[in-house]
Formats: sequence, C-alpha cells, structure tokens
Amino acid sequence: MRALILALALLAALKIWTQDTFYRSATEEALINAYRARAASACAGLASGPGLTPNWTAEPRFVVGNPALKVHIWQFDHEQWNARFRQPFLIFPGGSGISCTYDILAGTAEIVRS
Repeated sequence: MRALILALALLAALKIWTQDTFYRSATEEALINAYRARAASACAGLASGPGLTPNWTAEPRFVVGNPALKVHIWQFDHEQWNARFRQPFLIFPGGSGISCTYDILAGTAEIVRS
C-alpha cells in the first residue's frame, strides 16, 4: 500500500512539473513572438553610434528581471526593485560583447556592453 501511494505521489508531481514546463515554454514563445518586432526596432534605433551596427535579428532571450540593475533582493523600497526582479525583458545578443535589453512594460530599450 505504501508503494502505491508513493507511486501516485510521484505521478502527480511529474504531471504538475510537465504542465508547468509546457505552460512556461508556451508563454515564453508567445511573448517573444508578440514583442520581437517592437524590440528589434527599438534596439536598432539606439544602435546608431560609431561602431554600433549589430544585427538585432538573432533569437532573443526572455527573462524576468533585468540582471544588469544593481539592486539586492532585500531592498524592497528601492525604486528599481520591480524592474530588477519582476518585469519581463527581451535580451537580444548583438555579438562582440554588446546586447540590447528591451523592457516590455515600459517599451524602452537599452544597449549594454559586457
């Protein structure tokens, strides 16, 4: 009886993990497809300086929170806490250490050199 309950618990956990994985991947794909054109045009508008001619047509990465912001998780009162840990971003790799981070909620882009 104990083995049956353990097997059912494992099957339930596997079902929840599978559904969560499918939901997250479908949501990520939908957000990338919905905002890719806007993000690429915003990034192309910023890359007009000398030496900044990357092609923003590469596959973007969807992330929650901008890791480039220097805010710690315990700084709840910081004005950029939501942007660091909660807001959705698309990150386009531009090659040669340049990437463009597009804030989906604000509709703004920022070029970051790494």
